[in-house]
This record gives sequence, C-alpha cells and structure tokens, in this order.
Amino acid sequence: MRDRLEWERDAVVWLAGRAIEAAVDGMTDGTAAGPPDDPRLAGAMACFAAWRAEAGREAGAARFAERVRRTVAAAGRSVRRIDQAPELVRPAVPGPLAAMFAAARNRGAAPLAELGVAAGTGRELFDEPCDAWVALPDGLPAARYVALRIVGDSMTPLLHSGDVVLVDLDAAIPPGAIAVARHPDHGSVVKRVLRADGGALRLVSLNPAYPPLELPPGAGALLGPVVVRWCAHLGTGERPAKPRLAPRP
Repeated sequence: MRDRLEWERDAVVWLAGRAIEAAVDGMTDGTAAGPPDDPRLAGAMACFAAWRAEAGREAGAARFAERVRRTVAAAGRSVRRIDQAPELVRPAVPGPLAAMFAAARNRGAAPLAELGVAAGTGRELFDEPCDAWVALPDGLPAARYVALRIVGDSMTPLLHSGDVVLVDLDAAIPPGAIAVARHPDHGSVVKRVLRADGGALRLVSLNPAYPPLELPPGAGALLGPVVVRWCAHLGTGERPAKPRLAPRP
C-alpha cells in the first residue's frame, strides 16, 4: 500500500511538473492565456522558470568552456611543452639582440628578450639589449630562433606570465598558429593568428577577457610561430622556478 501511495505521489509531481513546463513555454512564446489563478502554482512556475534559466546558463558556460579547451588544445598542438625553466647561457659579450643570432646559434642557443620590455610601441624587439641566451632543446631544425619571456595572462591557459617561448623566425605561420607579431599600437605581442577579410590578420587571445586585435596589411609584421614553451609552474598558485644559468665560456 505504501509503495502505491509513493508511486501515485511521484506521478502527481511529475504531471504537475509537465503542466508547469508547458505553462512556462506558453508564457515564453505568447500562447498562454495568462498567469495561473492559484498563487502557489504561479510561484512554482516562477521557480521552475528560474531554475531552467540557471540550468541553461550553466549549460552555456559548460559549452563555452569546452570550446575554449578545444581551441587551446588545437592552438598548442604545434608548440612543444617543456615543464621546467629553460637553461640560460651567458653570452661572451652582452649587446643588441639582433647582433647575437649567429654567435648564439653556434653554441646551440637563442637570444632571450623580455617581451614586457620590448612590447611598447616605438621599440623594436631586435634592438633590445640582450645579456642572456636560452639553450635550445634537441631535435630542432637549423633556423634563426629568439626566446621571449611572457608577461601577462592574455594567452592563458596555454601560456602563463613568466613562461619562456621560442620563436622560429624562419618558419611560415599557418592559420591558427600561436605566433609573435608586431602591432603598430600594441608593440610585440604573442597571439593566435587568424586570417580576416581583405588581407588583414586577426590576432586573438586565448583568454576571452581580451578582445582580438586587427593587423591591417602593411601595418605590422609577423615574426614567426612559437615552437617551444618552457613552463616552470608546478601547480596552481606556485611561482615559476628561477632559470638555471650556465657559467660563462
């Protein structure tokens, strides 16, 4: 007897829920005659409508998070990840970054620049002073490379502030790749590069809090794709480990 009463109660609740859902749909699309007379039913309908709206927001947020995750995974597919700080090499004589490519390459290294310093407008990345190189990992093709230290969170969760990235200055940049560009208003930036209409380029941050940048034809320059990322973060909230510095030759 008790089982039957519980079954009947559940059936009534289910039927009432279906009626409330139909009433809410009618109020949404304009087919309902008006609000119900029973204030208790009206309150139940309001609660149900609020719950369904909240569930829709949560589902939308989940879909957005999944889209961001897939975008980050696709963008980072061509970027080798090294979960430690890079090994730094001291140049024999500090100087402008542009003058160090050949000497650094002969020692299996790449000049290192602070992107936060070189990102200002009116400053050229290759004119920045350089007093450290980054040792190149094995397996890279022969090319001109430059290492940059990331500043800011516009490319999280793929790149964190304090990470070091390696840029291949001789490689082509396919659509969707993570690359370094020279923007006329924002200086040197690391972004995801997408083709836009009219020959322009769209520079997109992986962090949705940052709006995309437009790079009109001839207004800036693409330096090269990011091929390696050194990330010394061992966990959330932990500071990056300090780079290891090799002795002078």
